Parts: sequence; C-alpha cells; structure tokens
Amino acid sequence: MAAARVLLSVVDRGQSLDAALERLSTAPCNAMPTLREICYGSCRYYVLIDAWLGGMLHKPIRRKERLVHFVMVVAMYRLRYMRTPDHAVVNESVNALGDAGLGWAGRLVNGVLRRYIRQCKELMQQPRNEHVAFAFHQYQFDRLRSDWPDHYRRIAEASNSRPPLTLRVNRRRVTRESYLLDLDRSRIAYTLTADSPSGVVLSHPVPVQEVPGFHRGMVSVQDESAQLAAGALELAGSMRVLDACAAPGGKTGHLLEMMPDECELTALDLEQRTGMIRDNLLRLGVSCTVTGGDVLKPDAWWDGRQFDRILLDVPCSGSGVIRRHPDIKHRRREEDCERFHEQQVRMLESLWKLLRPEGILLYVTCSVFRRENDETIETFIDGRRDCQPAPLAVPGIRTEYGVQRLPGVHDGDGFYYCKLRKAMNAEARDA
Repeated sequence: MAAARVLLSVVDRGQSLDAALERLSTAPCNAMPTLREICYGSCRYYVLIDAWLGGMLHKPIRRKERLVHFVMVVAMYRLRYMRTPDHAVVNESVNALGDAGLGWAGRLVNGVLRRYIRQCKELMQQPRNEHVAFAFHQYQFDRLRSDWPDHYRRIAEASNSRPPLTLRVNRRRVTRESYLLDLDRSRIAYTLTADSPSGVVLSHPVPVQEVPGFHRGMVSVQDESAQLAAGALELAGSMRVLDACAAPGGKTGHLLEMMPDECELTALDLEQRTGMIRDNLLRLGVSCTVTGGDVLKPDAWWDGRQFDRILLDVPCSGSGVIRRHPDIKHRRREEDCERFHEQQVRMLESLWKLLRPEGILLYVTCSVFRRENDETIETFIDGRRDCQPAPLAVPGIRTEYGVQRLPGVHDGDGFYYCKLRKAMNAEARDA
C-alpha cells in the first residue's frame, strides 16, 4: 500500500519520487530497498502497465478511488518484473486494501490480478503503440523520435534501465590507479569510464556508505557525462570562475579538484539550495565562495567584476536522466519544454554581460531535446555579434552548435554541451 500511495503522489499529483519516498521515513529500514525498487520500477513502466490494466477493466477506476488503481499497478509490476510469487502478490494486495478501509475493492483486485496471471503471456504479445511498448507518454516519445530518428529506440530502452553507480576520483587526494586498489581490497568489481579520466563504474551498486573513501572525500558519486564539464572549461592561471546553478555541488567539487590554486571560484544557486553545495565541499575538504542568488537577478549578488569562465548548468526537462529519475516521465508536461527553453535563453542573456571579452561560457543541460539545446543556443546567438560557438573536446554527437551525449548510445546519461566564446569586440564574430 505504501508503494501505491507513492505512485499516486507522483503520477496524479506531480510530486517528485524522492519527496514522496521521504515521507515514508517511518518504514522499517530493511524494507526501504524493496520499497524503492517497487516505486522506481512502477514509475519506469507505468505507461505500459496502465495499458495492460486498462485492457482488463470494464471501466476505469473512479478518480476518487485511484489508490485502488495504483495498488493493481504495483502488484502487476511485482508480478512481471520482480517475479514475486503469484499468491503472495494477490493476497498482500487484497489484505492491504482491507487495512486501508478499501475492502470493497478486494474482489475486483483479486479478479483482475488472477486474470492477469492467466493471460500475461498474451498481454505481452498484443500489438501496442510504440510509445506504450517503450512505456513513454506519447508527446515525449514523439519528440525523441523527431529529434533522434536514428537513436530514439536506444535512448528509450536505456531510459528504462537501472543506472550504474559511477564514481569520480578526487585526483587532488588520490590517483585513480591507487583508488582501484581500495576497491580491490573491498572486493568491489568495477570498470573504468571510457571518456572521463577520473571515473570508475561499479559493476554492482552498493550503498554510498560502503563506497571506500567516500566520507573522506576521496570519491564522489557523479555520472560519467556530468564529469566532462570541468575539463571543457579550459581552466588556467588565476581565472575568476562562476559555477551558476551549482547545487547540489557535484560539478563545483570537480572544478575545485581540477583548477589551479590561483583560480577564484564562486558557486551560485538559490539561497535554499546552497546548503547542499557546502555539505559537498565540506566532505571533499575544499572551499570556495558559495553565494545565494538568482541567475536572472545578478545585481543582487554580483560584485561587478567579470568572470573568465562561467559554467551554466541550466534547469531543463531532465529528459537525459530519466533512468535515474523515472518520475520525470510523469511530472513533465508537453508545454514544459518551451517554458524551459525561454528560461534558458533568459539565463544566458543575464550571465553574458558578466563574462569578460575572450572569456568562455559553457552551457550544459541534462536533456536530449533539441529545443533545450541547439535551439536555445540558436535563439540566444541570433543577431548577437559578440558570441561565437567554439570547438568542444567532449566525446559525443556533434550538433550545429555543441555536443550531445545520448543514453544508450554513449556511456553515461544524456547531456548536452555548448562552449560559447565572447568576442573581444563586435566585429570579431564577423572576421
């Protein structure tokens, strides 16, 4: 029943999966891993399971009784993907309804689940719309197919997979080679990241408290695609650097691990999010100026001195990290992509005046949608003579303005990178 309530909060009420799970802090600790698996998996495959369920109901469950609907969704996920014994799932579902004062639905749920058990093979073979077969809402799937006609199936499949646990070795503290010896001693299997010189992928995820050296700042948890940001900024000398939209601080920590001591870094995010940055830096044993403020209101926090480098990791749809946050499928709406695009353009315009001539702004999203990536850059640079897209040494698919990494096509999550160089004068871009 707890998993059904979480799913109701996410799918019908638009809450984040993490926030909905946090409310279950009273659940026994030993039950949480299984509960998380059920909730995450049910979110991943909800569109498909919902279609199966719709085919077995004579009429939809009434809106005010949607909890019954989600009890069946959770039960079908357990039957199909967790291989939980049939009798256990049916009995536990019916009993949970009784405990929740929904005993009237017991007979319905019992009948539907037993029918599913009998007919599951036929259900698997029934033709489905492609977006349903991949457990995506249609507008998301249509955009994937339109933007990436040669790759959309691989992106969708990867988005439904369980993400790996990828570590970033703090090379200020330890070399990657010496850290591997710690993993060997702990009998933790791993592979090396292909594109990040600091990355290690654990063959089997373990709780973060069991990761050797994590609490001593030797490593951080960070996806391989995200690890490529710091190196793309070309840090050197005594540069002033701004990490905008910095929370929770993963890229901030990486910048501090890589940059020369002479560099000066400011990490910016909304005031209520700065605590996450400070906690991350404390664990790593590094420090910088952490500022609470709004990218769109620089006059409230900027000291008037321009930056040599700006890392702008903008808010976006998160379409490249669905495998880590499957609730994104249900919390995003079709109009959100346009809303994010407009916000991203405003952020670029706001920070551009803070960048010195010949400085670099690195634009980053965890989206695979062109509207938030190349099209945002195109809108921003249109008619702007002091802005020049620059070559970017990030492995991925070269787009008109940047580089796109795609889940299922590249290792790591879906990320977009674009490097913009500010011309010394307006004529430089025409040269």
